[in-house]
Amino acid sequence: MTIAEINSEARDLCDADTTSYPTATLLRRVNSAIETLVSNIIQVCRDFPFDDENFANIAEGTIDLEEGVSKYTITDRFLTVLEMKVKDTAGVYSIVKPVSQTEDSDIVETGEATSGLPNEYRAVGRTFFLRPAPTAGDVTLTAGLLFKYTRTSYQITSADVTTGTLVPGIATPWHITIAKIAALPYCKLYKKDRVPQLERDIYTETQECIKFSANRLKDKRHRFTLSSDSNK
Repeated sequence: MTIAEINSEARDLCDADTTSYPTATLLRRVNSAIETLVSNIIQVCRDFPFDDENFANIAEGTIDLEEGVSKYTITDRFLTVLEMKVKDTAGVYSIVKPVSQTEDSDIVETGEATSGLPNEYRAVGRTFFLRPAPTAGDVTLTAGLLFKYTRTSYQITSADVTTGTLVPGIATPWHITIAKIAALPYCKLYKKDRVPQLERDIYTETQECIKFSANRLKDKRHRFTLSSDSNK
């Protein structure tokens, strides 16, 4: 469904029109509905990370490193970091492993006792502390740190609504669920008799979406095994 179709469906579910259910209000609730579904999807995606296909870029970025400096802040907005890699002077990437604060309480911002190729990091919000601190002799400092992350859904804009052709970046069977979630607040105010059925539908469809997302595999081989016949 396109955003235009989702908006029409949401209004139909509560017998509303553009006057009684203003576009700006509906847009806010549609975005909230998508975020609600995406938050559930992200929590169960184990075999591959979810990312809204409406984003123009992939969910990864790079940071320039500095000689002997451990502290860096990621400006990209993200939910969690999936992987961090550092590039050595030969252009080869190696994984930098996360450690907890208790495991890494001795990290300082500059002047590390040991410097070289970082192999560990500790995260504090969007700030990361590398150990050991990078040195030009071991690390490619320009765009030397690569990180991959998860992020929430693409935020639909008023311009997208005007165009009307944008399609939410989740599996199509649950586009109707977006409309139902967006219709629910309106119905709670003006169509209370429709609330119980909407809530049942939303719950059931959300559970189906979670199950689908948890079982979906990408670029993963399935292994088949032969069972023995007990009658032989």
